[in-house]
Amino acid sequence: SLTLKGFRGIRDGLGRDVIELDFERLAGDAQLVAIVGRNGRGKTTIMDNMTPFPIMPSRAGADGLGGFSYYDHVYLPESVKDLVWEHGGKRYRSQLVFRLNGRKRTEAFLHVRCGDSWQPVRLTDGTMSDGKVETYLQCVEGILGSAETFFTSVFAAQGRRALSAYKNAEIKTLLADLLALDEIRDLGAKASETAKLLKAGLGAVRQERAGLQVEAEHVAREL
Repeated sequence: SLTLKGFRGIRDGLGRDVIELDFERLAGDAQLVAIVGRNGRGKTTIMDNMTPFPIMPSRAGADGLGGFSYYDHVYLPESVKDLVWEHGGKRYRSQLVFRLNGRKRTEAFLHVRCGDSWQPVRLTDGTMSDGKVETYLQCVEGILGSAETFFTSVFAAQGRRALSAYKNAEIKTLLADLLALDEIRDLGAKASETAKLLKAGLGAVRQERAGLQVEAEHVAREL
């Protein structure tokens, strides 16, 4: 589900301050869903906010990751993006609040459904969603991967740069991320380090064994 409050695209297109969409109810069992409307009715505003990443990719350059500020797209003293989404069998809730009272201030929370309640997301490294945009983004990327890979492989924003226009280095980075090659490299490095430690330990054991053999021969001669 998605709730948008105070977004210019919705106000200008529909004349409304708030729009609430229950995708489960609207889509039902459909496998393909189309959002239809005349130009300027707010379709792109809705689509751009159907991901938990704190960016509207169609408004952020050809790769969806350029300069962007939500404050160019909201107008109320307190505007809100509230998105409920699922991934890996878990249900999450993203709540972004944009305040314009005197100075601009953004709060971002990511919660996960636990039983009958929502609990702040906590990653394995201890990072927890605490209302700060930085920790919110860390938590989102900890679940979905990097924004670069997400907006290249999962979510194709309107007007984005075609994959055929990517350079070899960019393709290599994308494939490495999709195939989790960095994790494999990390495991390989750990395995290599473990092998070195085992080899060093084995050498020490062999040296000790040789010393014991010499001592045993010496004792045998004395006997």
